[in-house]
Amino acid sequence: MVTIHVPGVRCGLPRLAVKVTVLPGISAFTAGLYFAACQVGYFLHMEFNLSSTFVSFYVTIGMWLLGGLLGLCVRRAGLGPLMMAVGLGAYYAHWWILTTFPFEMCWLPLDLFFIFATAWYSGYFFRQARPQFGSARSLFFHENNGFLLGYVVALVDLLLYGQTALQILPVVTAVGHLIPQAVARRGKAAS
Repeated sequence: MVTIHVPGVRCGLPRLAVKVTVLPGISAFTAGLYFAACQVGYFLHMEFNLSSTFVSFYVTIGMWLLGGLLGLCVRRAGLGPLMMAVGLGAYYAHWWILTTFPFEMCWLPLDLFFIFATAWYSGYFFRQARPQFGSARSLFFHENNGFLLGYVVALVDLLLYGQTALQILPVVTAVGHLIPQAVARRGKAAS
């Protein structure tokens, strides 16, 4: 939570303190960007290097949902940055395996585990972020807006910059997601 002090007008009005809940909304929005960048990257890696069928899409989404569901079960606070690092490591390991061994289905179980490992943070994020919002509706509103924009950005970047965008965008959105969380933690520690 950020507190903004608005000084009164010189006519003697008291100083006002206006509380603005900006950081949780930004955090949820940037989480949506990160989730979309990873999902689009996973899906397109599977399409380009493993199987160009609808099964790639459904398997990717299914493993993402399973990872998110099990991430909801993690109760311990403070694991977010570690889970994101593991997820990014899994994302880049997935990319390396698929580009090193294209169209080899024997790697599919490991690829699916990587998708699961990245998606695990999504469920964890929702569990940890929920108390910061007045309702789940508000949390999902911010996250879904980020997610939709993330899908558009990922696809436009792919069209403009090719597969390089799929390698850069997840880490950029992850850093963009961690910054408001670090600011919020620093604000809590200061108060």
